[in-house]
Amino acid sequence: MEVERRLAALDLPELMAATLRAAAAGEGGGPVRSALTTGEGVWLAAMPAWSAAPHSSLGAKLVVAIPGNAARGLPTHRAVVVLLDPLTGAPTAWVEAEALTRARTAAVSVVATRLLARRARGRHAILGAGAQGSAHLEAFARAGLPQRLAVWSRDRDRAQRLVGAARALGIAARLAETADDAVHGADVITTCTGSAEPLFDAASVADGAHLNAIGACVADKRELPGRLIGQSALVVDDVAAARAEAGDILLAVAEGIASWDGIVSLGEVLLERVTPRGGRVSTFVSLGLGVEDVATAAALVGS
Repeated sequence: MEVERRLAALDLPELMAATLRAAAAGEGGGPVRSALTTGEGVWLAAMPAWSAAPHSSLGAKLVVAIPGNAARGLPTHRAVVVLLDPLTGAPTAWVEAEALTRARTAAVSVVATRLLARRARGRHAILGAGAQGSAHLEAFARAGLPQRLAVWSRDRDRAQRLVGAARALGIAARLAETADDAVHGADVITTCTGSAEPLFDAASVADGAHLNAIGACVADKRELPGRLIGQSALVVDDVAAARAEAGDILLAVAEGIASWDGIVSLGEVLLERVTPRGGRVSTFVSLGLGVEDVATAAALVGS
């Protein structure tokens, strides 16, 4: 509860924008996520990072996925950020990172939407009504972006609850029967499903739409159709990480309908060093970076 309280007091989109600008300028960053899987199917990843701005920070996030926890009634994912003193290396804090991860991911999506969408304030669609779907609704609503919202999820009850939460925030929300129905006519589409296959047809997405692809953060999963990736002005949080993990892009490239040419990082766009190449739509493929976690944890501890 303390983490959630402190997160609510932060301007997370501004913090994430400053952190990504610093990383793009060489004043922060970290290696591509390192992971292992045990014989029992437990997945463990480490994400070390540092940042000089907006706060001097050094540390690492550890995240573990334990599929068997679902049967135990426990969270399948757990995470912690360990902070170290940037001058001495002495451990200074550890921060539970489940809520932190949800909040910083959604905050980065707000940054990308404000920067890339032709109509950031308008008709939104959220696909996936789990923790990330809820976090994105909260972050987008706080930023005043959705005027109307369509929600779709394979879990209809969860989707209905997210519709109710949106209506309680004053957003005109509806339950979509299919993913194609949800994205039809939307200005901003955010996918938070972890799907292994495309959720909808490329033709269902209107010209000029902006997409935030959140759920497929491993090389063999995708939420978006390859044809849409090929039609996109593509932005990622980190190009090296995307080349290793961004299934939406990797699979489209392997199919010969997209290429890495012109793909740029969100930090570079924020610094106005580059402009995303033209496309029928704009797409931000989010993987989540250790520098985002460490910077957020440092801000929480300092708040």
